[in-house]
Amino acid sequence: MTHDEKLELARELSRRLLARHGEDAIVAIGLHGPLARGDDTGDAGLDLAVITAGPEIAVPERSLQHRGIVVDLGAIWADAYLEEAGHIGPTWPLAADQYVHHLALHDPGGFFHKLRHVHQTALDGAADEVFAAAAGYDLVQLLSWEARARSAELHGDVPGALLAVKEAAVLCALVVGLATRTSYRDAANAIRSAALAEAAPAGFADPYRRLLSPATDPASAVIALGRAAAALTAFARREGIPFEAEDLDTFL
Repeated sequence: MTHDEKLELARELSRRLLARHGEDAIVAIGLHGPLARGDDTGDAGLDLAVITAGPEIAVPERSLQHRGIVVDLGAIWADAYLEEAGHIGPTWPLAADQYVHHLALHDPGGFFHKLRHVHQTALDGAADEVFAAAAGYDLVQLLSWEARARSAELHGDVPGALLAVKEAAVLCALVVGLATRTSYRDAANAIRSAALAEAAPAGFADPYRRLLSPATDPASAVIALGRAAAALTAFARREGIPFEAEDLDTFL
């Protein structure tokens, strides 16, 4: 399906949604992802966001294949989406793109402009501590997956080890993205960008690229993950990123 054919499909779906639920119920409909950025490939699907006027409006969420492409339809209340856009959290490096890049299919009140403004205002006003807290959360999740990878590899569970390495690789990219205030287009772009980031912590890039290499065997990938995680841990301690507690009172 060509770019123009995908856009026409999105417009037709938008028209049907408005006819079914009414223009008073739907604040805006827009595309995000590759089509909105203009960098879609032949196999890129449709990422459609339906913004409703209230939480009581039941626009069903669907993720289905249609005419050979995946159509991912998400629905969210306008106020909830604005609140989400104004929050800098652990998934910010991957979430930010949808607040910045969108192609409006129906937006009579300029909702997507407001969404971008709310996100940019939150980003400009966020203190370093906000990004550090989010990075610390992701680092703890990374260390958990790294431990699972070591355990799986030790017990000969190769699929389990590879799954843990894959999950940890995305978390590595999130930590780097938050530490450098870098957002990504998607998970694949996050991994590629983190591997090439000039501002990545010392000692991180080489083992990270090694664990990503298809030529690296599972055992070596687990070792490389451990070294990449150690580099991020050392960086977090130097920069005061909160990820560990020496006193149990910290949990109280």
